[in-house]
Amino acid sequence: MEWKNMLDECCADELEEMVIDNIRVGFLSNSEILEECEEYIEENYPDDCCKFNPDEFLKIIQFLRNKHQNTGDQKNFLRLDSAFSNLRKQGIVALHCAGFTQSDGFDDCNEIASEKYKNGERIIGCCFYTMQDLAHILHEENTSLYFSFGNYFDQPSAEEVGQKIAEELGAVGFSVKWDKTADTKIAIEDFEWDKCYLTLFMS
Repeated sequence: MEWKNMLDECCADELEEMVIDNIRVGFLSNSEILEECEEYIEENYPDDCCKFNPDEFLKIIQFLRNKHQNTGDQKNFLRLDSAFSNLRKQGIVALHCAGFTQSDGFDDCNEIASEKYKNGERIIGCCFYTMQDLAHILHEENTSLYFSFGNYFDQPSAEEVGQKIAEELGAVGFSVKWDKTADTKIAIEDFEWDKCYLTLFMS
């Protein structure tokens, strides 16, 4: 693409991959993706900040969205979202795409759990997958989506929280793999990511 010639080659390639991944993940609008890209350039390629035109890059994001946006009925994502909704009713903080790394995900869950606990809500544990977990599927490095989890008090135990998660994922029709130990992530096998951002033409 012609726009890539205006930036450092590595910067341009990384931005393109970031945009495509976020489009395929399906949670962010064009403006939100643009904001992430601007922050990335500022942190990693400050010399390219002056070369970056936000208005023009929004057009690039829309161009890439037209090429890479998931389409269809979001069957798998809606099943997953339903399982997460049921987990929340049981006092488990369940987050979609929680940060990039596992550490990010636990930080996000802990913040929400702390707030809910202060509000008098019953909280027993957490469950999430990260952008990194999704990236392995998007880049066809594996076909399983992995979930991190944990407990917040002695009872129920982490294993008991994990069992609730595995049961809910299985109840909505997923093939679940887990060895029932606290140190092993829970996996949905042969998972196809089909989430799409429904408002296709946004600023």
